[in-house]
Parts: sequence; C-alpha cells; structure tokens
Amino acid sequence: MCHFAGYGYELAGELDPAQTLTTTFRIANVDLERRRAVSKADVNTLMAEAAQTGAYDLPRREGSDHITPVEGMTATVMTRLDSYHRDDTGRVVNATDPDLLTAAEIAGRRQALEYVRFLTDRVPGYEHARLAALSTGIGVRETRRVYGDYRLTRDDVLAARRFDDAIGLCGAPIEDHHGGADTHWQYLPDGQAVDIPYRALVVRDAANVLVAGRCFSATHDAHASVRSMAQCMAMGEAAGTAAALATAADTDPRHVPVAALRDALETRGAILRLADPLGSA
Repeated sequence: MCHFAGYGYELAGELDPAQTLTTTFRIANVDLERRRAVSKADVNTLMAEAAQTGAYDLPRREGSDHITPVEGMTATVMTRLDSYHRDDTGRVVNATDPDLLTAAEIAGRRQALEYVRFLTDRVPGYEHARLAALSTGIGVRETRRVYGDYRLTRDDVLAARRFDDAIGLCGAPIEDHHGGADTHWQYLPDGQAVDIPYRALVVRDAANVLVAGRCFSATHDAHASVRSMAQCMAMGEAAGTAAALATAADTDPRHVPVAALRDALETRGAILRLADPLGSA
C-alpha cells in the first residue's frame, strides 16, 4: 500500500545486499535421540564435507533443524536462494517481482530435496526419515522497508538502546543471511534487549498510516535483528492498538499519547520492560 501511495521506502538490495530467501521443510520419522547426540557444529561439518565431495549441491554450508510438537518430526532452516538482482537498466529486482518469486519457489523446492538427501545420507538419526512437507511459501526476509518517523539502526540494536516510545523488545542478534555459505551473527550485550520505538511504525510521509512486521522502518542491519516472528507480532499488536486509540480520540496515529498506548499494551500482557535478576520488573 505504501508503495502504491508513493510513500518513501528503501527497496532491499538498493543500498545494502538483501537477505537471501529460504524454503523450509519438515522431515518425519527422525530418531531424535540419535540426532541429539550430534552437535550443530558437527552437522555443519558434515554438510561442508558432503558439499566438498561434489556429490551434493548445498549452497549453504550451515543450517539448523528443530524439534516440533510432533514426535519424530523436525523443521529446518537450511536452503539459500538469491533474493534480488539488477536488470539491464541497473534497477533492483527483488522478491516483490512475481517472476523472481516464482523462479525462487521452484528452485527452493529442488534445493530442499537436496538437503533432505544430505540429511538422510549423512546425519545420524535421519537414516529412515522422509520428507513430510515443504513450506507453504518461500521465506522472504526483506523487500521494502518503509521510512518512518524514526529509523532503527545497527548501532541502536547493538547498544540495546532504550526509547521513551517503546512498544516492544528485541533481544535477537543481527542475523544476516547474506549470499555466502554461512550466516553473519552480531549479538547484543548479554541479558539486554533493544526497544522497538513506536515512531518506527509511523509512516513518515503519511498522516494516518502505520506499518508492522518486516516493512517497519529500519536499516538493513537493524532489520536483520528485529524482523523475527515474535517482534513482528509485538509490532502488529502495537499498530492495531494505536489505530484503535487514534480512532477513539478522533486523531491520527502520530498524536496518540505514547503513555496511553504503552498502558494499553501492558494491560494485555505485552512485555515492554526487562525483568531484573531479582525478579522485579
């Protein structure tokens, strides 16, 4: 909507490399006890060794598999596909383009099958496992990041900065799924979290528009931390609550009293403050 309205945003890939795409998949009939005996580092070593033989096409040489509520089933984050390119005119084409997205869906499913083959061939616990499901759609990490009244930065995240208009917390590291074989991680100070400011949800160029989720106002690096699911849920609740308060007061979102917004969120159980080690808020 912000794109068609002409509001300002950064197209992922224009200034910084855009994060890659991932097709996730789930595997059934995994011997979880045997799998738990192998460390993540060892699985990554097995992956790198398998790729080096030339018998497996594994563009990403590390990844993760996770237990699920279903006994014997794991969910993975392993595949890696390019998320953008520049066309003949130099224009960035990313996952907002249906042709690129369609090609990535096809390539991602083929790649998933290759990672399944690696797991069943090489990783203990997966010998008798079988592919159970592919992701409903390929995972897209960033496309357009709308300019808000404030833009969260890398320095904000790594300094675990506090904001007076915080509507959520993020303790996740900067997790940059770049185009190489690994993933770049940068961590916040131990036990700390960065505030997500309400101003990063208020669209800079509009009078009455809020954004939430992966299109919120942030630089590439900050986005690589705060774009995760729990934080997107917190932003969505905050944006919806702010819209309701603005409607009730016959005002626009920019003039919603932050104290009233925070009180409404905390009343419903939102976490806006870090708990100290002694147990008090």
